[in-house]
Amino acid sequence: MRRTFIAAWVFLLLLTPSLIHAQPAAPPACQGRDLLGALKSNDPKAFADIRDAADAIPNGRALLWRIERQGRPASFLFGTIHSTDERVHKFSPAVKSAFNAANRVALELSELASDNPGEAMAKAKNINKLAVYTSGAGLAGHLSKAELEALGRALGTVGVPPNAVPAFRPWFAWAALAMPTCENRRGAAGLAFLDQRIGRDALKAGKRVIGLETIDDQVGALAGLPEATQVFLLRTTLAIMDSSVDQWEVLHRQYLARDLGVILPFTLHLIQRAGFDTSLFGRFERDLIDRRNITMRNAALPLLQEGNAFIAVGALHLPGKAGLVDLFRAAGYTVTAVE
Repeated sequence: MRRTFIAAWVFLLLLTPSLIHAQPAAPPACQGRDLLGALKSNDPKAFADIRDAADAIPNGRALLWRIERQGRPASFLFGTIHSTDERVHKFSPAVKSAFNAANRVALELSELASDNPGEAMAKAKNINKLAVYTSGAGLAGHLSKAELEALGRALGTVGVPPNAVPAFRPWFAWAALAMPTCENRRGAAGLAFLDQRIGRDALKAGKRVIGLETIDDQVGALAGLPEATQVFLLRTTLAIMDSSVDQWEVLHRQYLARDLGVILPFTLHLIQRAGFDTSLFGRFERDLIDRRNITMRNAALPLLQEGNAFIAVGALHLPGKAGLVDLFRAAGYTVTAVE
């Protein structure tokens, strides 16, 4: 479950202000179809396989977790979704209570609480070197002509000049495709996604905001993926890009239902249906997600030692044997699902 496109969504939103011209008014939320619900009716076996895979993932049925150790005030772990959709910004009483009681709020990146996170992204170390090719064939050496043209059309919707696209490294191009255009435009219009909203609300309430990672950490994790894995992620995303708005809707529905385990198996189903071998996802999980979970766990432990912390990270970093819920348990804490 922690195998996810969440990290890329963060980067795309950090880059969005420089890629899209500001909109005069906020565009409407994305309107997609429930592909998972349709699959249940149209292909019951595929749906059952997805359901079985989801149910086998530990800790995949809650967003808010209470973290306790004897003699320490309780802290809370909350799974976010990097989205501007109003549906996910409506906090339950339990989430509001946990947030209000905290004296410190931890996000993946402390810069998310800033009014202009794009400035911080631009200062990331070696970002130009890591994001683009400076010699060779660039993406033309990895994609077919049709794939390269499709990528150019997609990135053109966020203001990227066509002649710039072949120079992007695969991870950077993949990150730029991680959310549908309708969501990108909402971010460009100034709407905060959930993590940003939490960070800004924390600052307004006088709480200290802490980053569990740095921008350089996240850029390095993505850029450090083996090139074959980067190309795989980009090519598979291009292959299922026509349904990106519908995939976004499925993600939101499962998040709101606290049914996180479904998201990865459903995505793998789409990729397999497009004709790809999904075995490279294991390398992606180990090199990007699992290692980041360790980094975030290590940064969070001093906060848990003091207590009264509210830790808000992408929801798909929580479940699974290498997810944050089990990592905190392994560190000696009692972690209990709240909702």
